[in-house]
Amino acid sequence: MKPKINKLINKSVVQLKRGSPTVLTCLGVAGVIATTVSAVMATPKAIEKIRKDSLINHDGDPCGYSKTEAIKSAWVYYIPSTVIGVSTIICIVGANVLNRHQQASLSSAYALINKSYNEYKEKLKELYGEEAHQKIIDSIAKEHCNDVYLSGQDICGWNSLDFDEHDPDENRLFYDEYSRRYFESSVSRVLQAEYHLNRNFVMSGHLPVNDFYEMLGLSAIDGGEYVGWNCDDGLYWIDFNHRKTVLDDGLEVYVIEMVWTPDTNWCDEEDFTME
Repeated sequence: MKPKINKLINKSVVQLKRGSPTVLTCLGVAGVIATTVSAVMATPKAIEKIRKDSLINHDGDPCGYSKTEAIKSAWVYYIPSTVIGVSTIICIVGANVLNRHQQASLSSAYALINKSYNEYKEKLKELYGEEAHQKIIDSIAKEHCNDVYLSGQDICGWNSLDFDEHDPDENRLFYDEYSRRYFESSVSRVLQAEYHLNRNFVMSGHLPVNDFYEMLGLSAIDGGEYVGWNCDDGLYWIDFNHRKTVLDDGLEVYVIEMVWTPDTNWCDEEDFTME
């Protein structure tokens, strides 16, 4: 019985830690409202006290008080509002600190997972060769193909990189290995997106991975603004592997694989703060 109770307590503690920023934010919102209400309720009592003290100190004149005298007479009524206001500020600041801490922890965890994945991929290629790695990626595409709704609407609604108008008859089915999704486009458009991505990369020195999907006409992926490429890592050109695989039903899929996997070191943390 005791191990179950301990397990329940540990689980509750973990859930509380995860939800702490949300809880503090809600308390901060409630604190703002409570501070306002408390100050409004205290004001009539404070005005009455100020007038009474003025009658005593200024020969019966209720409006003869100075600002300093008014503060001395009324400050005690605003103690609850001050306490609530300070607590509200602490909650808001605490929520921001915890949120940044969680983001840093998630970034570290992602970097660790990304490093492990890259090590696994390189070891797989070393032990079983490039062909085995490609077969695994192709089999993943086969497993997910029947569950994905195919549409090229996003591309038609985005600025084209083509010199000529896009011909729907040239559309092919692509599978992006990094974001694990399918999309329809032409080979020339994909190659132009890769070229323009590298052009911008050479000019800026760093890019988030979502820039690539925007050039393809696809929607951004969650967290795609926090991972990307940086030339400071010794990378001067973003390479892509292209392969064509045929599914069991005869459908052709063009697989895109990023040779250089995006990571969280693509840009300084200060740049995110400025945004």
